[in-house]
Amino acid sequence: MSFKFDEVGIWSELKLEIVEKYGSAYTSAFAKQKGLTKLYVDAFSGAGVHVSKRSGGPIDGSPARALRTRPPFDGFFFIDMDEQKTAHLRKLCANHNNVHIETGDASKYLTQTLLPTIKYEYFKRALCLFDPYGLHLEWKAMEMAGQSRAIDMFLNFPVMDMNRNAIWRNPTAVPKDGIDRMNRFWGDESWREAAYAEDLQGNLFGSPGIIKQSNDAIVQAFRERLRKVAGFQFVPEPLPMKNKTNAIVYYLFFASQKPVAQKIIDAIFKKYR
Repeated sequence: MSFKFDEVGIWSELKLEIVEKYGSAYTSAFAKQKGLTKLYVDAFSGAGVHVSKRSGGPIDGSPARALRTRPPFDGFFFIDMDEQKTAHLRKLCANHNNVHIETGDASKYLTQTLLPTIKYEYFKRALCLFDPYGLHLEWKAMEMAGQSRAIDMFLNFPVMDMNRNAIWRNPTAVPKDGIDRMNRFWGDESWREAAYAEDLQGNLFGSPGIIKQSNDAIVQAFRERLRKVAGFQFVPEPLPMKNKTNAIVYYLFFASQKPVAQKIIDAIFKKYR
């Protein structure tokens, strides 16, 4: 079976532009600091090339853009479950000896192998792009990134997938698989407190019930979780990424320990809001 590149919408093209712009600002900020190792980590990296739904032509994915960042990163970690995608990525990276490509479960590799090696006291710093296709990332990876005190993180918060598979208007009808996936992504069941509220006005029969909260309420609860539980000091208002019908596909979160990082990303986000 021939390999086909992923087709991506305009929201994905904008995300790639944003991450690329920040990457250059990130490495520039460390340019004069000697002794630091600057890493780029791309979970769910894809093949390195996509096809634009808008133009029909090929566009560079996040790994290709990271590799051309100037000033350069010192090392790169690309992770994807799809063997065909990582095989193509290896061809793209053939001339780079500072690239590690991992085929397998991103959460497992991040939490068990890679993130324990990236800490502030180890003189390592990393820009991480956590871009799952849906609810395919474990909270532990995000928490370890925050507690490392050494990582700036972009995160795809897949609100459309959440609404489709876990956060339904009738919470008692949600299948166990959807609840389990939501628990792994959120880290526990506290997402229910953000997703639902008691309907004090009651239903047609006068009895109280449960109402589903807005996407914004869920997003804000997760933003607080990144600060208070994961330990990121700065988590700006995330950027809603919309499709051609103006529906929000996901929110692009950014989190960091540095106030200058927030200033940079606020300026970038402002151009795309």
